[in-house]
Amino acid sequence: MTVHIQDSPALAYRRAGEAHDLDALMATLADDVVFHSPLSANAAFEGKEQVRELFSVVFGALSGIRYLKDVGDERTRALTATARLGRQELHESAVVEVGADGLIEEVTMWIRPLPALTAMMAALGPGLARATGRPGLPLLVSAAVKPLAAMTRLGDRTLVPLLTRRGR
Repeated sequence: MTVHIQDSPALAYRRAGEAHDLDALMATLADDVVFHSPLSANAAFEGKEQVRELFSVVFGALSGIRYLKDVGDERTRALTATARLGRQELHESAVVEVGADGLIEEVTMWIRPLPALTAMMAALGPGLARATGRPGLPLLVSAAVKPLAAMTRLGDRTLVPLLTRRGR
């Protein structure tokens, strides 16, 4: 079976992401969708309710989402995109698995560079912690991830140039 990109569930997912249209994005997902986070090997969001909470926080943090590549077949698509998190540009890659019913069953995402990943962690962590309703958790998450984001940003600006040809 040949799938035309204009008929692809990944295209609907991409359009919804670029438009920050949460309802349209959710319409592309299976009820038992699993989203594998780039932030932790232990972080998977399972089911539409958890994925909706995740993307509501993501859409509040990111701007300028633009998908650049979409390759694969009717069941597995690899997507690449760029976005902004404040002044930080990030690059994302995702593998999207489509079920026989045409709905997305699984999304596995990666983000680069490291300062963008840790900035994303600092931006999303407290918002996701608030969604749990556990008092104090947003403060704990913020205290844990903000120093990491600051250190990677500083290292990227000061140490990395010393280790590459740009700094020689």
